[in-house]
Amino acid sequence: SIYQIALLWLALELTASKAITGLVAMSSYLPAIFLSLVAGVVADRADRRRVMLYADAVRTIAIFGIPLASVLGILSPWVLVINAFVIASAAAFFNPAKDSIIPQLVPQSGLLRANGLIQTSWQLAILTGPAIAGGLLSVTGLIPLFAFDSAAYATSFLTIWLLRARPENVPTAAQSGQRSSVVERIREGSGEIKRGLKFAAGNRVLLPLLLITVADNLFIMGPAIVGIPVLVRETYNGSASDYALLAMAFAVGMLIGTAGLLIWGRHIAKGKMLLWGMVFDGLTFIPYFFAHNLLEMTVYSVIHGMAVPLLTVSRASLVQEVVPPEMRGRMFSLISLAVVGMSAFSSGFTGLVLEVITAPTLFLIVGVVGGLCGVIGLLFAKQLRKQN
Repeated sequence: SIYQIALLWLALELTASKAITGLVAMSSYLPAIFLSLVAGVVADRADRRRVMLYADAVRTIAIFGIPLASVLGILSPWVLVINAFVIASAAAFFNPAKDSIIPQLVPQSGLLRANGLIQTSWQLAILTGPAIAGGLLSVTGLIPLFAFDSAAYATSFLTIWLLRARPENVPTAAQSGQRSSVVERIREGSGEIKRGLKFAAGNRVLLPLLLITVADNLFIMGPAIVGIPVLVRETYNGSASDYALLAMAFAVGMLIGTAGLLIWGRHIAKGKMLLWGMVFDGLTFIPYFFAHNLLEMTVYSVIHGMAVPLLTVSRASLVQEVVPPEMRGRMFSLISLAVVGMSAFSSGFTGLVLEVITAPTLFLIVGVVGGLCGVIGLLFAKQLRKQN
């Protein structure tokens, strides 16, 4: 939360260019396109806890590189692009391992509640992150935020190191004492990727889930990532603290949505919950076009945030329930590819579009299109809609 706020605002301050800011945002998501499938195989064949530890170690060191570059006088937009790419590369391995390890920690009957609690912790981070960022900005300025964020990843590393999970992964050749050449390992990995793709293509729940997730995120994520800071800065002449305030409002909405999900979620089919969440995720962007000031934007951000858990919690629970353990990492990597990979293209395209049209107009357009993605899913993805 702190990193994303500081990164995009720093890019705007360094360049005053929406296109370059979009490029920086795109580099934060691009590695998912190149690494997600490989990361899924790693999550299925390696110790998931260890994968998460390595990823957090890389992020701790890489984020500290920004204040170091500032001290050395070499900070530039390209430093931000490279840094964001490295951070996202580590996240590409971390995320499928994190989502796949949940069934090793809780029974299947507790997956929806466990994913809801995990979402709550993420939302609390999004809520407190901007508050911390706003407080530090007034005292230390923008660059020290990255040092603070590096320390946060170090804390994450320590908590994961204390985690203990039931063994579940299929033993690899290395674990069974067999040695294989690099060529053989590449061939094995390629075969695992193909088996994962074949499994997803033949599953009547996963395939429509992946296709509709690709379409939705292609339209929605760029405006959410790049459009919000541009809206704050150019439409309302706001500051980084105002941008942080909207992020906090969004997190409050997600907390409200997750609380409702934990209370009533078990009475709704997960597939239907996901598709209606997609409809509301799009439609709640439309009021951004009509907002007159930051106060109205804050209210609309809370409302928009309430729709997001319907998507994210139900999607994770669905995959954990319908996918066998030996395929789980690869399926979550495909979800990551659909979400994060499309975010890369969407962010880059959004930066270019915002050179031509205003941010409020963009939110009106993507709100309508995003809502239509969910409607199409409700009409045609019958097996997904019925999945409980």
